[in-house]
Parts: sequence; structure tokens; C-alpha cells
Amino acid sequence: MVRAARNRLDGATMTRPFTAPGLEPELVHSLAQQCAQWFGPARVPLPRAPGKGELALVESALGLLVAKRMRPRGWRARLPGPTPALRRAARAFAQARALAAAGLATPEALAVLPLGRASVLLTRYVDAPHPWEHLGAGGTSAELVAALARDLARLHAAGFRHRDLKASNLLVRRARGGLEIVCTDLDGLARPAVLTERTRLRDLARLSMSFESAAARAAGVRAGAWPELARRYLEALRGTASEARELARLLARTRRWRERAIRAHLARGDSVR
Repeated sequence: MVRAARNRLDGATMTRPFTAPGLEPELVHSLAQQCAQWFGPARVPLPRAPGKGELALVESALGLLVAKRMRPRGWRARLPGPTPALRRAARAFAQARALAAAGLATPEALAVLPLGRASVLLTRYVDAPHPWEHLGAGGTSAELVAALARDLARLHAAGFRHRDLKASNLLVRRARGGLEIVCTDLDGLARPAVLTERTRLRDLARLSMSFESAAARAAGVRAGAWPELARRYLEALRGTASEARELARLLARTRRWRERAIRAHLARGDSVR
């Protein structure tokens, strides 16, 4: 059985195993017994993230799942026991469940499993392309931009933010006759007590960086796509037409952050994604 943990999480004390409602304890126990194998020599990589060794595709009685191994990072790696990784995984689990409860699309978080000093977050696999793959498969830029703006505004209006909001952490699927944006990398989700304008602009700036990537250009994304997304985002967030001054300010601030971040990426030898 997944061991219960006592952690401060979003202002509440959690004392129960981190599992989705309705999951049979026997099934959770069986998955916990298997999870070490998922990251061994027989690891099955995610089709759209084969190089990420912390992710594994899992076949189970629940269907295809994604297992994300979370280990202590930074100074927390020197702390004894599994608590730092468990806290990190439990926070991602809780945020994902809260995001889904708010009516926003994200892979369903099913359980947090122990794996030595690491913890494994188990979610349902969503078979959908990333934004630039969607365009490469025949999707239109206008429809994609409109969906990104709308769903990002919904994310912020609900009080959430994503600390690593880039194209590779978003999936695009068709639902209810339109496109729906699915937020992945649940470790990056957060619900701060106050979602400030600066935080919202930081999220937008990170996404705008993806719009400058080689993959975006290859998919046919043109220079006007980002300003259009910003305009639609403001309209969706405010519920009214955006003012020219507010839009210009948003574009200027996201551009400054983006340019600094791109320079830092290139100086490290990293690609822009």
C-alpha cells in the first residue's frame, strides 16, 4: 500500500495516501510493487519525450499510464528519507486534481507511489500532439492561437499558473467541436495565494519563447502569431476588447523576459523550446 504521509500542502495537512477516489487498494499496491521495473532496462519511453528518462509509459489494468519519477533536488537531495520527493509528487498530484476539478484539461492524476528516496506520480496517458506537431499535421495557426489564448486565460482566471509553460508541456486535442489545450508536466503547476500580474506575464513570456523556436518556425508559425495570442488572451481574461496600451505593455514586458531567457539558453548551449 502507498504509505500515508503527513505534509503541509496548500495550507492543509494531508494524512492519507495520495490516490484518486475509486482506485482499488489492491491495484494501487500492485502498481507500487511494479514501479521499480518501469525505470529499469525495460523502460518504455514516452512517444513524444523519448529522451526523458524520468518518464515511462506503463501498460496497466487502467489502460496506458505515464509514470514520472521525482527525486529530491538541490539541497533537499542531502536530506534523509523520501519526504522531499514525496512532498514534490504529492503537491503535483493535488494541483492536478484541483485543476481538473476547476474544469481545466490535464492528465488525470491517479496515485503517488514510493520508490526508494524517489516518488512516482502516476497519470493517465493522453495521446495528443504538441502544438507544433498539431500544425504539422494540418492544424491551422489561427485556431491553435485562439485555443491557447482562451485556455491560458482560463488557467489564470482560476488562480493557477504553470512555471514551465512551453510548447513541449502542452498537448492539443479536439473536444466538443473545438481545440482543447492539455497542460502536462504537473510538477510545474501551482496555485499561489495571489496570482499577480507579474506571475501571469512570466508564464506568458515563457510560452512566447516557444514561439521563437526553430520548431515553431518549421511548423509555419509566423511573427504575428504571438501578438495575436496576447491580444486574445487579454480579451478572454478581461471579457472585453483589449486596450492598445495594455497590449503594448504586455508585449514589451514579455519580449524583454524572452530575450534575456533566449540569450541565457544559447550561452549554455541549450536549444530554445
